[in-house]
Amino acid sequence: MPSQEEKEILTFNTKVLHDIFKTSWKNPKTKVGKEALILSAEYLRIFTTQAIIRATNEAMNEAGGGSLIKLEVAHLEKVIPQLSRDF
Repeated sequence: MPSQEEKEILTFNTKVLHDIFKTSWKNPKTKVGKEALILSAEYLRIFTTQAIIRATNEAMNEAGGGSLIKLEVAHLEKVIPQLSRDF
């Protein structure tokens, strides 16, 4: 049985991912399995989590390590090149 912490992990909706994927398929008969959708959702969850963590670190560095920071799109833009290399 999953712990309370495991139940609270947010993830991407596989139905929404399926609909997004369908928009880029050339062949309308293309299909994707349930396991592939679950794996894609997990990959996006990890990627998004890493982006937020790295952007937060960037904001903290700019703020001099203060306890109150403001995370902005510019911080995410700075870490995107790192993420695209790592993933």
